[in-house]
Amino acid sequence: MFNSYYEVKIEGKDIKRFIKMLHHRKIELLSINYDLDSILVKLDQNNYKKLLELKTMYELKLTRLYGLAKYKYLIKNYLPFLCCLLIGFLTLFLLSNIILDVEVVHRKEEIRSLINKELKRYHLEKYNLVVPFAKKEEIVKNILDNNKDRLEWLEIERKGTKYIVKVEERIINEPKQESGPRHVVAGKDGIIKHIDASSGEIVKAINDYVKKGDIIISGNISKGDEIKNVVTASGNVYAEVWYEVKATMPLVYKEEYLTGRTKKTLTLTFLNHNFSLFDFFPYPNKRIQEHIIMQNNLLPIKLSFNLEEEMHVIDEVYTYEEAIDKALDLAREKIKVKLDKNEEILFEKKLKTIQNNSTIELTVFFKVYENITSYQSIEEDNSIEE
Repeated sequence: MFNSYYEVKIEGKDIKRFIKMLHHRKIELLSINYDLDSILVKLDQNNYKKLLELKTMYELKLTRLYGLAKYKYLIKNYLPFLCCLLIGFLTLFLLSNIILDVEVVHRKEEIRSLINKELKRYHLEKYNLVVPFAKKEEIVKNILDNNKDRLEWLEIERKGTKYIVKVEERIINEPKQESGPRHVVAGKDGIIKHIDASSGEIVKAINDYVKKGDIIISGNISKGDEIKNVVTASGNVYAEVWYEVKATMPLVYKEEYLTGRTKKTLTLTFLNHNFSLFDFFPYPNKRIQEHIIMQNNLLPIKLSFNLEEEMHVIDEVYTYEEAIDKALDLAREKIKVKLDKNEEILFEKKLKTIQNNSTIELTVFFKVYENITSYQSIEEDNSIEE
């Protein structure tokens, strides 16, 4: 591949005599193909130079190049075109990846000034290069973390060479004051497992069964059968509660989602086949937004500058047992999204499994350790002794 070879056509009378002369001059021919009045010979670079140095009446015509000589010829003859093409692509890339405008959308001038100041800290401003998606999300997170008391939500959207920044101000509400006396009651049916009371009178015990609305910590402070005082009861009640959850899982599961990674590629399309130029790490699966640079209506060729978004594809076929396990995991997730830090699943049992044509429907029974604290206001009794 890295050697140079030349194919030369020799024309003239008595070609065989010329071949003998080449042999006498120790010019080595790699191959010889005879025609009626001419021959085609193949030589390496050294022997080709010797051939050109011969003074002869025979007509010598270079017909084909091989190996390194071919690439040198192409570079020499097409270098100006390649340079112009490269400069054009670089210019296009820079123009399409430079921020020409940043607009912050908010009605308050002070919030807009705050956001512009923060964006400049991360060089996200006019005439700078656009940042990758992951970097942009990191900038959003940092701005929100640095202004927790001022900002609730922030989004940076790119439209061409413009960034549109949408922001919501955080509204801090004053803590709600208790309006009056109350009971702590059960928010759900369950069996009490833990009571943590900071004020009020506990009227239920551990392992008592309660229904929704039953009083657990009373705001009425009693002595004997007489109510001596009414307070705002407070505390937390944890109980064992029960759920039946249905989860459906297909036997053939397919999911597609974008990973957030993007890149721009120069793509040559020929006969409906795409060839990405200078793309050494192509995405296995992707969604393409095509921007055509050059297209010929007569020839099946097209040059485009594409935005590629990486796509993750899950395409799996499950056995019956695997589908049940997946459905059980899905049922657990449905429960877990409702649970806080101190809550957990205590017990689970598969109740019923139904197989349709291509899906498994699973019904699961769960016992859950959960906070069932709720409140009920108390109407004060005028007969309460002062």
